[in-house]
Amino acid sequence: MLEIFKNRNFGLMGVVSVLILTLIIGLLAFKTRSDQWNIWKLNKDITFYNNSPLLSTADGPYFLSQAKYLNEKKSVSLHLEKRFFPEYDEVIGKNNSNDEDSIFNISLLPITINYFSSFFNNDLLLAANKLIPISALITAMSITLFFIILGFGYEGVIAGLGASLSQSIYVRTSVGRVDTDLLNIGLFYIILGLVLASIKVEGSKKKLALICIAGFFNFLFTWWYQHPGFLIPFIFTLILLQFFNRQKLKISIIQIILFLLFSGPFSVVNSFSNLVIFVNEFLLFASKESITSNLFFPDTFNTITELQTLNFKEYSNVVIGNGSEWVILFGLLGVLLFWAFNFNKAISMLPIMLFLLMSFFVGKRFAMYAIPIYWFGVAYLLICSVMLINKIIQSQDLVKISENFIKNFLASISTVFLIFLVVISSISFCENDNYFNCKPKYIPKPSFSINTTQAFDLLSKEGYDTSSIIVTWWDYGYWLNFFSGLSSVHDGGSQRSPKTYLVANSLTSASQENSYDIINYVVSNNIEKVLEDSDQGYKYFVNEISKSEPLNRPVYLYLSRNMIRWWSTITYIGNWDITNGIEKNKSLFERIDCNPKSKSEMICGDAILNVNSGSISNGNQLNSLIISQNGKMIRRFDYDNSGPVSLLIEIIDENRFFYVVSPDTLESTFVKLYFLNNNNNNLFQLIKDDYPTYKIFKIN
Repeated sequence: MLEIFKNRNFGLMGVVSVLILTLIIGLLAFKTRSDQWNIWKLNKDITFYNNSPLLSTADGPYFLSQAKYLNEKKSVSLHLEKRFFPEYDEVIGKNNSNDEDSIFNISLLPITINYFSSFFNNDLLLAANKLIPISALITAMSITLFFIILGFGYEGVIAGLGASLSQSIYVRTSVGRVDTDLLNIGLFYIILGLVLASIKVEGSKKKLALICIAGFFNFLFTWWYQHPGFLIPFIFTLILLQFFNRQKLKISIIQIILFLLFSGPFSVVNSFSNLVIFVNEFLLFASKESITSNLFFPDTFNTITELQTLNFKEYSNVVIGNGSEWVILFGLLGVLLFWAFNFNKAISMLPIMLFLLMSFFVGKRFAMYAIPIYWFGVAYLLICSVMLINKIIQSQDLVKISENFIKNFLASISTVFLIFLVVISSISFCENDNYFNCKPKYIPKPSFSINTTQAFDLLSKEGYDTSSIIVTWWDYGYWLNFFSGLSSVHDGGSQRSPKTYLVANSLTSASQENSYDIINYVVSNNIEKVLEDSDQGYKYFVNEISKSEPLNRPVYLYLSRNMIRWWSTITYIGNWDITNGIEKNKSLFERIDCNPKSKSEMICGDAILNVNSGSISNGNQLNSLIISQNGKMIRRFDYDNSGPVSLLIEIIDENRFFYVVSPDTLESTFVKLYFLNNNNNNLFQLIKDDYPTYKIFKIN
């Protein structure tokens, strides 16, 4: 009976069945992304710009920009100069942008995008999106391959499909999500599988050949992801597998050397420093640029939802999907049972288990590497149960059928049942009940609208000096660089810098003069100078900012409607008390519904607001009320009995929007410039007004 929990020896028929099912789930993974792509093509007015598809991630343009430089036969190091102004400026900056000239310091993703763009008329955006379904197919089959090598192919089929269609991975690998996550999981599982295979296989030559292949795939993984630190858990797993499987010492040492050699000498050297950085950033949440000896800058990692821990229900819903608590519970039970009966093989899962623990205690971001074993555990429990029942029946001689045939039949039926369950419970399932013309339940929207994309594109076409610097919120950084070719001061790869605090502080400041000084300071000093100034104490730091002079090149401030939904993060960072290192005055734009009752009264929710007095029937009092129309203030009410909140009424053509905001927000530079057109022309000159999408101001 115990062999049921240890072995899945189904013979040739079982191998063929597993391979067929592996191909099926790979095609299902491909189809689910292709279905999304078909919906995008039907809605080109939202999802395409100039006949090219947009992206559904703010990080994707980072890779597109690198692919663009490769496509134009330019040095990719130029990308750094555009991203981190003035870090790589010849005069102000001190860093050397030539550090990344090596092709191996560029992710394989932009290299791949650039290569395949030749098949799509050099359309990088189209080529990148076309890679997504293919990557999904490869990932699903790669996960399955690991479990086939483990000896549990039927369970591996469910692990591959369950992971691919889980909410977390499906969202992160959907149409428009051009990121290394497309193959990270697949490469991770391939390497673990090959490491395990090099232990299980008989014969020294085969062992050495497989470990060389594993090392080569680790080299590709490092090149793709640019994070060599994974080498350490791979090596640790290899050593433990060698020890518990009693492999000869000589072969073990040669395997380790070959794995390191084929992984790439530079990867080996860099893996330790990369691991230290990883631990500091994601486990200790430490940043060398967040704290100086005197001031404490806010850490934007505290605002990233992927790095926040969740309760069990939230975790299961976000990682697997709504109502999926049973998958986590049964999956963990199945995995524990598997470890109990297959310890020597299960050691190969150690890196996966590490990420599983991190996903619970550090943040859901790390769950994507662990999701396959949840579904593996579920499948393992079911198939073991079915096999156990079959064993009991066979022992009673009630059925006279080939034991091997019936085992394959039952395992296949159980797997097909779980495939069906995974598909119908996934957010990839068709909400229109038409499988062959499917509209998935989840279809991502482009991260940035056509209007925003056009705004950045026009910056390079309307006579803007190519040396111009655009100051805006960091989410825009990569997209701005890709379409405009102009420089930004921070982006998704540098948002932990004190410059993010300074940009946020310039937006939240009630003084336009202060905002002006901050922007001039940001574009005139590299991060090293910022840290040196802040290290001298708050008064010195503020004094240095106030002495900032305009830069001798065009500088612009880009403000947009998107900043309304980012305002909570902007105020969390911008209003941070850097002297004491504590949060202060975080606020947001809280949308409410109001309707007129009379000339002086409005019904807002369940309360009645008197516009003349600012009093509210629930006993509260407004501080002030401002009405703006198409980006210009037309009326303002300031009340004697100051309350804790203010009201902003925005009129866009015939539409009205009501926002409850803090009085500080209403006095901020962002609101004055964007909503009210109340700008000091000596400091901020409005040169492009495409309200309500965006406004561009020139820093005088």
